[in-house]
Amino acid sequence: MALKVALVGCGAIGSALLQGWLSLADSSERFEKFWVIAPHREKVEPFLTDTRVQWLISAEELHLTPDIIVFALKPYVLEGILPFYTTHKSLFISVAAGKPLSFYHEFLSPSAPLIRAMPNTPVIIHQGVIGLLTMTDLTEQQKGMIATCFQGLGLCVWVNSDDELDKLTAISGSGPAYVFAMIEALAKSAESLGFDPKTALDLALHTFLGASYYAQQSEEHPSLLRQGVTSPGGTTAAALRVLETGKVGNLINDAINAAYQRARELSE
Repeated sequence: MALKVALVGCGAIGSALLQGWLSLADSSERFEKFWVIAPHREKVEPFLTDTRVQWLISAEELHLTPDIIVFALKPYVLEGILPFYTTHKSLFISVAAGKPLSFYHEFLSPSAPLIRAMPNTPVIIHQGVIGLLTMTDLTEQQKGMIATCFQGLGLCVWVNSDDELDKLTAISGSGPAYVFAMIEALAKSAESLGFDPKTALDLALHTFLGASYYAQQSEEHPSLLRQGVTSPGGTTAAALRVLETGKVGNLINDAINAAYQRARELSE
């Protein structure tokens, strides 16, 4: 059964999900209709070329009951938005950071089927990570709807608690930004050595792409792959010595913990 989905919010992660869904090879078999509820049409405009997508300015314009309602909103606006959807007998999914499942049940029916999800932006190209959490005893039909939504967008990981999902948020939800920052730094270093900006960025991008794909395909742990590239007294060893002196590993750990703590603050 092709799904009817209401997407509430079309910011960074909402638009990433929508683009990922629309570009799946079997998208038309999976999805019959998308209602995108957002106050500004320009955020939705790029998707309106697909006849399945309809823009609605508010919940009051949603006259039919979707199979799934996805809340892709900032955590601080949820309290004012959720009450408009209490009459719908839909499967609810929230991709907002921080807010625990118990928060949603204050506004939705305690028996409402509810999923917290944490996708990251590479779902756009079907290479994302999607953390999933529920305390609902899902029916087989509801499990099938979740699979329809997220299979093919990337790696799906079910966790057991809100706290675990907050930790996954710190690693994978925010993770693409860390990688982009490292790509940016590597490209700037290449420019400082005299490469033109395009070549510098190409070098950085392909280095990350190749190393990531190699690590994914290899049966060896990344630590062994690193050692394999590092000849004693060589250029790589000289670079890694600087990184170790600067305690880059500790900095990354501190960054992850800062993201995790912020997710916990958002739950309050």
